[in-house]
Amino acid sequence: MSDRKRFEGDPIADFHIHPDYSIDAKGSIDDYCRRAFDIGLSEICFTTHYDADPSRADFEGAMVVGGQRVKISDEAVRRYLDDVDRAREEYGRIGLVVRSGMEFGYFPGCDREISRLQSKFPLEYRLGAVHTVGEHCICCKGEAPKLFAKLTVTQLADRYFELLTECAATGLFDCLAHIDAYRRYGLAHYGDEINTVHRGRIEKLFATMQAHGVGYELNTSAIRHGHAEYYPAMEIVNLARAAGVSLITLGSDAHHPDQLALDFETAATVAYELFPYVDE
Repeated sequence: MSDRKRFEGDPIADFHIHPDYSIDAKGSIDDYCRRAFDIGLSEICFTTHYDADPSRADFEGAMVVGGQRVKISDEAVRRYLDDVDRAREEYGRIGLVVRSGMEFGYFPGCDREISRLQSKFPLEYRLGAVHTVGEHCICCKGEAPKLFAKLTVTQLADRYFELLTECAATGLFDCLAHIDAYRRYGLAHYGDEINTVHRGRIEKLFATMQAHGVGYELNTSAIRHGHAEYYPAMEIVNLARAAGVSLITLGSDAHHPDQLALDFETAATVAYELFPYVDE
């Protein structure tokens, strides 16, 4: 662990990280911890995917344990969390705070199962996300166009924000992930209109988030997806501030150790609530 650097200003934490327990990620928990230490992070939180929508059995409902893809189960979750606990103890000795979390893909009817899992495995951070609309993944390059072909931009926005509001209303999550992730592939299909579909819809979401004490993250992965603004875009960030909804974490949504803390020095100036001595 050489060539250690420090971020300018306050210590920075990354609270959206996918180690190779997620089926779409590479890099072990140790790989991420070593990378975090080397680049000067003070704290990281692992958020392995928990996507169990039965309508997507061929794509989701799996984790990777010991290098093998397995069906999501309590045993798989236990193996993951045991690994995080081991890393917490090991890397805590050199000053890196390691936390346990999961990113839960929300779908209607998932409340009972997620509540049961969270009761059995207390997590330090519970991240909620909408990845699918109907049977299609809105974040997947191969699937999103199929969804967009079926829905007008208005229909897409109505359904997406309905799901995200339901997600917040469960009270099962500390934070919502990548609030406007539909921009990832939606911009190419729908054009600039996708950038304003939150207007008239996000207000209900924010009221629900505030009522249930749910915050949101500033997710920098939009940069590696070719977008100029993070998830969510600055207009949504400002609307959230006006509505009293808290920005509570920065997240790189890293799926490889090299993506850890992507663009965080710039993101820290946007998320000035988290860093009181950073100018806006």
